[in-house]
Parts: sequence; C-alpha cells; structure tokens
Amino acid sequence: ELPKAFLNFLADDESDFATLTSKIQSRPTSQDGTTTKMAIELQDGHVVESVLMRHVNEKGSRATVCVSSQVGCAMGCTFCATGTMGIRGDLCTGEILEQLVHAGHILTEEAIEMRKNNVNAVIVTANGSKKKKSEVSLDFVRNVVFMGMGEPLNNYDNVVEACRGMIDRRRWNLSHNRVTV
Repeated sequence: ELPKAFLNFLADDESDFATLTSKIQSRPTSQDGTTTKMAIELQDGHVVESVLMRHVNEKGSRATVCVSSQVGCAMGCTFCATGTMGIRGDLCTGEILEQLVHAGHILTEEAIEMRKNNVNAVIVTANGSKKKKSEVSLDFVRNVVFMGMGEPLNNYDNVVEACRGMIDRRRWNLSHNRVTV
C-alpha cells in the first residue's frame, strides 16, 4: 500500500512527475470495433505504431496488442512501408512496455464507458454469431505479438527485457505462450 501523500503527488496535474514517456498521437478504431491502430509518439518525437485487436468468439474474448520494437526497420523489404523508411532507432524496454500500458488504458476506458452507459451493443464474432458487448470481457491485454514496426531480433536486448516484464508475475503476468516474437 502506497502512502496517500505519494498517490496525491502522482495524481496532481501540476506535478512534473511523468508516469509515461510516450503519448498516443492518434487512435482510430475500425467500424466494427475490433481493432484500434495507435500512433504513439515517443519522448524523442519519433512515432511508432501499435495495434490493439479484440477477438470475440463463442468460447470467449481476448485482447491482443501488436507492438513495435524499433522506429523504422533496417530490413528494407519493399512490400513493407516500415521497411522502406529505413531504421531510425531502437525502442528501449520501457517504450515497448508502454505500448501495453496505452492499450490497457483504452480497454479500461471502454469497459468503464460500457458499464456506465449500460451498453448492450452487439459484436459479431468470427463465425458470424452475435454477442452483447456486456457479455464480452475485454478489460486487459492477454496476448502480445512483436509484429509492429521493426525487426525484434535486431533490438534483442530490449525485446528480451520487455518480454521478461510481460511474463513477470508482479507486472503483466502474461503466460509465456501468449508473448510471440
């Protein structure tokens, strides 16, 4: 349990303390509500992309986030927009993990809004069946894939450390088999 004075300090908008070093520049969501593409501005001004995907089927629901590991990419693949921009730099471990934080904030906002408004909107599942949004639990990220900008293995040390954070029981507590590089 944290002291009240410290919690008040963190909540104070006048405080110079930053809990995040990045911010969401834009976050358009698809018409069917299944994907949100986040443009995340890093502290150095570069922008990376991350995608929040909501999966709903008859067995349940889950949220997956596709994270970036680099600004740009050195591979130069001509079929890939990121590959044609060249490499601008590696993301540090915290910048990789903050993509999960941003995705989590979006899911939390959506869950609060649905409960507050008692939303009974309908989501169409992969097989075409329909479920009420109130029956869908999308409160947190359950899967991570390193398929955003960059080649993860070219930023090996930071990607490994981010993966350790994702599976750490004191942080995200994701299952080992739910983090894919």
